[in-house]
Amino acid sequence: MKFLRISLVFFSLSCASFGQSARDIARNAFKSVVLLEMNDSNGQPLSLGSGFFVSSGIIATNAHVIEGASSGTAKLVGDSHTLQILGTIAVDRHADLALLKVDSHAPPLTLGPNTNPIVGDNVYVVGNPLGLEGTFSNGIISGVRHIDADSVLQMTAPISPGSSGGPVMDNSGAVIGIAVATFRDGQNLNLAVPVSALSQLLASALTHTSVTLLGKQEVSHENRDSMVDRVGTRAELGVIATNFEMAPNAGGSYEFRLINKLPVGIFNIRVRIIYYDASKSVMDFEDFFVKEHIPSGLTKSEYGSFAITEALYYCEHTANGSRKDCHQNFRMKPIVELRVIDFSTEESK
Repeated sequence: MKFLRISLVFFSLSCASFGQSARDIARNAFKSVVLLEMNDSNGQPLSLGSGFFVSSGIIATNAHVIEGASSGTAKLVGDSHTLQILGTIAVDRHADLALLKVDSHAPPLTLGPNTNPIVGDNVYVVGNPLGLEGTFSNGIISGVRHIDADSVLQMTAPISPGSSGGPVMDNSGAVIGIAVATFRDGQNLNLAVPVSALSQLLASALTHTSVTLLGKQEVSHENRDSMVDRVGTRAELGVIATNFEMAPNAGGSYEFRLINKLPVGIFNIRVRIIYYDASKSVMDFEDFFVKEHIPSGLTKSEYGSFAITEALYYCEHTANGSRKDCHQNFRMKPIVELRVIDFSTEESK
């Protein structure tokens, strides 16, 4: 009987050593993972990303998710309540990490050991690819890439734009990395920053938790580039809208080009066109949708019509304020910004 009790205890400990089930890891992670929505100084959407609580009122994410943002919100997976991001308490652009301050509390995820995982280890990722909340995926560590003194984790767990900043966890549910969606040389490489960089940043930040407003962080020149940028190109930068031009002979129409730099085809692309007046204040915006497929490496021209009355803003006026005829000779160059808000890839069909 004594032998049976010892055997049962040993069996229980052995099962625990194998870690949690994928279902348990997902359920626990969803309590801590957030969808980040960042806005520019005009309140226009700038980027989507992921993050997760690492301490009371502190969210970890990628530094590039908040780059250029003047405000933003965080929302726990499955929750309708949005949290205002008060600012940052630490940013490490070399490791592509940022710690955000919010006036709320959620269970923090456990940070794993500072040692790199072994190739073949199972991993689990939670993020919000293309804004799809609470997407859970799994895979294995397929490589540990060493760049000078840095290490970057390569994995097979699929991640997409919007997953950046999400946690990469091991079988026990502990965070071993922070996801960064990247592509390189025609191959879909899913990369993560090792958790050791986050542990170091968090330990330093907890000693002085002063909050810096978004958009006010100083950037040192020696620490401007991310170590991940030396491995690949972030997927968020792989689709570019450019070359906006007003059509010369058709009032109210325009054209621009979409460039697909990703190694996969894309479709269902949403481009936000933001119009500025002469003082560079936002006067209007519209979303342009491209359903057609754009193959990898190719460019497609798109045509549309102004949702606003272009003559009010892009036609020259006389000295007394009256508007001249809006023909080609009197047109001003439009002040327009193009932003690719989201898209689908062949892999997500």
